[in-house]
Amino acid sequence: MKPVSTKPQRATGPVVWVLSTGEDHEGGTVLGVYASKEAAKGPFSEAARSIPFDLDAAWQDEDGAVHAHGGCDWVSLEPHMVTSQLAVEAGGSR
Repeated sequence: MKPVSTKPQRATGPVVWVLSTGEDHEGGTVLGVYASKEAAKGPFSEAARSIPFDLDAAWQDEDGAVHAHGGCDWVSLEPHMVTSQLAVEAGGSR
């Protein structure tokens, strides 16, 4: 049996950056989808500034995702791989 890896896998296809916001344990809302992390920097900063509490945490994950948290509110910018129609039809995820 092959061991399960806990290390994040690097995306091999196109990647989009999803900006979302929400409250702890309440789910969230997608604010936008961006073609690059650079394009999402301004909207991420604006969303983080809109958190009505003082920020109590901000961090970056190994995959480049960035997060800000204040009180019970959060903002995240996370990479997501794009799945092509061809891959879907072939039964793959890429």
